[in-house]
Amino acid sequence: MQQLTIKQVDAFTTEPFSGNPAGVITDASGLTPELMQKIAAEMSMSETSFVSAPSSGEATFRIRFFTPSDQVDMSGHVLVAATYALIEDERIKLYDGITKVIFQTRAGNLPVDIHFRAEGSTQPHDAAINGGMPLEFPGGQNGLLEKIVINQKVYDYRRSTIPIEDIAAILGIQTGEITTTGLPVEIISTGLDQLMVPIENKETILGMHPDMIKLNLLNKKFEIDTNHIFTLDTFNSEAAAYSRHFAPKLGLWEDAATGTAAAGLGLYLKRHGAVATHTMLMEQGREENSLAQILVQLDESEQDLDVAQIGGLAVTSITRTLEIKSGEVEIY
Repeated sequence: MQQLTIKQVDAFTTEPFSGNPAGVITDASGLTPELMQKIAAEMSMSETSFVSAPSSGEATFRIRFFTPSDQVDMSGHVLVAATYALIEDERIKLYDGITKVIFQTRAGNLPVDIHFRAEGSTQPHDAAINGGMPLEFPGGQNGLLEKIVINQKVYDYRRSTIPIEDIAAILGIQTGEITTTGLPVEIISTGLDQLMVPIENKETILGMHPDMIKLNLLNKKFEIDTNHIFTLDTFNSEAAAYSRHFAPKLGLWEDAATGTAAAGLGLYLKRHGAVATHTMLMEQGREENSLAQILVQLDESEQDLDVAQIGGLAVTSITRTLEIKSGEVEIY
């Protein structure tokens, strides 16, 4: 019998049971992909991550991402959650300023920057998200966690060939809600192929009830993994966009906060001249009073418009014990 600790970590928030939850096992050594898939199905969250030693010499950790039904190459909110869990377990030693960690993923090696202000620090630091998160550990490293930043690459983007009438019908909206934005429907690859659909009004997105069966069939037909429905009509005047994210093909009806899509959206908005700034706050969710907030930062020189930095914090809501007996998973 093998015992493991599994955490539910909420990303892009500092409040437990809000933001976007992810399962994290910080020591998944010896687990087979089949067992990882069983654990992810048992956890029944959008994604569960498994951290182990890397096979690449440049990487600090290897991380794998599983939805309840499939393994995926990358998940931004889960990477933020897993980084926080590793900090909490004191598997990452923090330094005053920026601590760099590299994760080996199926989408390649991904660097993560941890912005930390050590207790008594006099060095200048970037502004903390939501005031930051105080950290106190038995082994030291006390201070303020300001933000966890992922460097997310956009590998490809292309205009969608899906008829807008078909997209609108599946989303349950009028075609004009898309066409009046003047922005294109695109497919952006960030490790997942994501359909970006612009909408005129936030109320339309907030009240949206897509036909998930038809959306799943559409995604399979056009080889799309997820769907990011967004508008420039935001609830917070400081935000650049508000969105909801649907992924029935991956066994997930809706994702509460999607870091990879936020990065892709930030680069999309910049390429199409929809924003003037290089730093953007993205709102996401279906509850107006508890929207996730994702910080997106682009290269100010505009020499590199295929990489975005995604910033956020996280908090552990639940810690549970997992037992594996003869290949069967029990969580309590």
